[in-house]
Amino acid sequence: MTDKPAWSDLTLSEKVAISRHEARGLRRACAGIESQPDIDRKIASVYERAAKRIAKDK
Repeated sequence: MTDKPAWSDLTLSEKVAISRHEARGLRRACAGIESQPDIDRKIASVYERAAKRIAKDK
């Protein structure tokens, strides 16, 4: 997938999942953990699933 979907194209559950992962990353950043590739991968996977869903619906 080349482009990630716009925020308005995401379903509510996808938005909640991204927000949950971002919040976890923020808590870890406050604890001093700067490198968080697992959080980045989880967010990217939500966007990938959304892009596949959008492509299938077209």
